Amino acid sequence: MLTIVLISILMRLAVIVPSFGTLDDPDRYLILARSLVAGDGFAVNGRPTAYRPPLYPLCLSVLLATLGEDRLAWGIAGLHLAAGAATVVLTAVAAKRWEMTSARVLIAAAIVACDPVLVAQSRAVMTETLAAFLVAASLAALASRHARGPVWGGIGLGLAALCRPSLLPVAGLVVFAALAFGPGTVGERLRRASLVAVATAVLLAPWAWRNARVFGEPIGTTTHGGWTLALANNPVYYAEVLDGPSGAVWSGANQKGWFDATLRAVKGLPEPAADRKIRAIALRFIASRPRDFVRASAARLERFWGFAPAGAVYSRVVRGVTLIWTVPLWLAFALGLTRRGLWRWPGVAAPAFVFALTAVHSIYWTDMRMRAPIVPAIALIAAGAQTPLLSASRPRGIPSSRSVN
Repeated sequence: MLTIVLISILMRLAVIVPSFGTLDDPDRYLILARSLVAGDGFAVNGRPTAYRPPLYPLCLSVLLATLGEDRLAWGIAGLHLAAGAATVVLTAVAAKRWEMTSARVLIAAAIVACDPVLVAQSRAVMTETLAAFLVAASLAALASRHARGPVWGGIGLGLAALCRPSLLPVAGLVVFAALAFGPGTVGERLRRASLVAVATAVLLAPWAWRNARVFGEPIGTTTHGGWTLALANNPVYYAEVLDGPSGAVWSGANQKGWFDATLRAVKGLPEPAADRKIRAIALRFIASRPRDFVRASAARLERFWGFAPAGAVYSRVVRGVTLIWTVPLWLAFALGLTRRGLWRWPGVAAPAFVFALTAVHSIYWTDMRMRAPIVPAIALIAAGAQTPLLSASRPRGIPSSRSVN
């Protein structure tokens, strides 16, 4: 196990070192961190915001306050390396609590250690690395036999939603899975599901309270959802990507023109109102072109579960390596989904993570990196597959007796 953890660190170092110090921050999380350290709260140019989720900027602000600007790059690299290694370990913990054999535990850990999408994201100032850690932590907690397992699992889910709001629907599906598939009596299943739900809500409450004070509305996640919906469902995107050449990537002047026009449409509105207006525009567009929306959703799923990243952005070598990795992984993942033992608590939490996030990204803006947070769930499912390679190492099954939670 130690070897796999070391491999995970070395692979992440291999992508962090070449661009070390550049602090690629496309979503402007560092701006929020600097505002927090300056005592201005979650703000951009002195204006309060809830456009981005709070957890990752909070982590960055701690690093910035502790290390200063000069050593911030070292702190972020250390945070991502530590989170990456911890994700490997927690995935192995979840696999052990599922009562997988030692070989399968190591396979699950190795998938997380080496997954190219998850590894690649460790170089950017973005939320995928932290979100994957929280997903692994949630899965490990939910699989615990301890009575507090559902509480810790709900805490993990709440933190994950505060890191990446697209993971909030996961919490809802996990609660349903705990109620519908859990062992024990109806009362025991209800208690387990309630603990997960309440713990998740408690974690979201402080952020919602802050937003209620600032904006007059208890926003539980961000004022970004409408933008993300419209970004993937607008006439310019459909023309250039959906109806454009194969492998087209939306960028450049036309994308900038759409952003500028959309900003003008909401100029002067408070953040929540602007987000609602943009969402309404996107929904009207979807309603006017339902067939194209179905096509666009299918294309989004293809990108989310793609075998290789876009050729317009990545080199042939990167695409080839990703393809070689992903094809057998997807085969094992598909076989793992057919295992009957997976579809009871706590194992069913893993497909709940996968299906919920997939559903979100069938509608909203999507690319391959969006699946990085659920790699631990994918790894656990794939590691349980019945394949000739592992025929001598049959999974002993996921515990489902009343001893669990």
